[in-house]
Amino acid sequence: MAEIGFRRKFLRGLLCVATAMAVASCDVSSVYNSPTFPFAKSFTTRPSGAPVLLENTAWWTGFNDPTLNTLIDQALSQNLDLELARERVIEAQALSETISDPLSISGEVNAGRRGGSTISASNGGDGSFGFEWLFDPYGGRQSEIRAAEGRVDVAEANLDAARLLLLSNVTTAYIDLRFYQTSHRYRREELRSRQQTLDLLHKLQERGAASRLDVVRAEALVSETQSLIPGVQAAIRVQQNRITVLLGRAPGWPETALEGNGRGQPVSKMPADIGVPTDLLRNRPDIRVAERSYYTAVADIGAARAALYPSLSLGGEISLSAFGGQDARNYYFGPTLRLPAIPNGPQKATVKARESRAQQALTDWQASVLRAIEEVENALAEYSGSQKSVRASRKTVRLYRESIGLTRELIGRGGATIRDLLDDEQSVALANIRLSQNLRELGQDFVIVNVSLGSGHGSEEKVE
Repeated sequence: MAEIGFRRKFLRGLLCVATAMAVASCDVSSVYNSPTFPFAKSFTTRPSGAPVLLENTAWWTGFNDPTLNTLIDQALSQNLDLELARERVIEAQALSETISDPLSISGEVNAGRRGGSTISASNGGDGSFGFEWLFDPYGGRQSEIRAAEGRVDVAEANLDAARLLLLSNVTTAYIDLRFYQTSHRYRREELRSRQQTLDLLHKLQERGAASRLDVVRAEALVSETQSLIPGVQAAIRVQQNRITVLLGRAPGWPETALEGNGRGQPVSKMPADIGVPTDLLRNRPDIRVAERSYYTAVADIGAARAALYPSLSLGGEISLSAFGGQDARNYYFGPTLRLPAIPNGPQKATVKARESRAQQALTDWQASVLRAIEEVENALAEYSGSQKSVRASRKTVRLYRESIGLTRELIGRGGATIRDLLDDEQSVALANIRLSQNLRELGQDFVIVNVSLGSGHGSEEKVE
């Protein structure tokens, strides 16, 4: 009886300890406050009025190029890097579900034949059923859950970043491809024009109206143009291979959409004065990665702090055994108090390290916002400059082409020389190439503006 009374007193004392922990304890997890950034009241490229955020939609359709739209659709469904990012989201989601539940139930059943030197063999079986309910008075488990959720958010933001990078790479490669194909067409036109001039000089030389020097110079220009064409053809092939790999295919895959077929360079019509939106914080995947990494680091602090305190669980077990006609029953039910290791210097050091990691994550977020603002500012300035350059280049090409026609007419009347014609042809060739380069830069700057604003990352459905 005395032993039974002692056990009852011990259990009552343990329950009192549990009750005191549940009532007096508090959540020691760190409180997360969403970080803020002191944006300037105005930006250098911001127009009057409030800035306008580009829609998070298919911005590449602004080129009005059906071939590009098709390539983007194929890349979003077939690109291997994007598939890898999707699997990382699935992994993070699965890992978030590995955190144990507060209530766990277990059981075991065995059946067989038992015997030995002192007892006769007999058939029978035994089984056990147990459970454990873990209290979380200091918020350690909840902190682990928040940290796991934060890692899922980071993986999803990285998926958005991978999608945005893919959109940028495919569109830029397509712009480069059309640039080289246009350059190839210009070089072929230049070669035909210079060949016509050379033929004209041969006729004039026969009549004594042109010197050998004029003919040699024209032949050199024809040869020079011929030497430039193979390099342009190689560049076209490189961009075709680049695009096919981005589509998840091996280089050399036949793709008629990547042929020239007379298609010109893609040109955007977006105005340059869209401003710098403060919604940049919500739109750019890299900023969201930094913010959710900070959130995760704060949650990890709470899990480390909870490990400094005792843990309490309530559990029990019932076991049954039946062999040789004899039954045995045992049961257990009661609380379990686990004390942290003493001394707890390493555990405190872990808390301090995680606090420092959280501060680093906050600083990284601030740096990410600064870099984003700079990228948008620079992208808008360069896009505006490219638009002006394209307008000027188009005017230059038009004037030089008009000049070369007038020069050909004047040669027959003695109003111009062969050297004037050669100079005009050279000027037209350079103006055409410069225009194609400016159109290429304009297209690339259009891509950079959208990517720097985080526009388009939501063009594909999230992983379920």
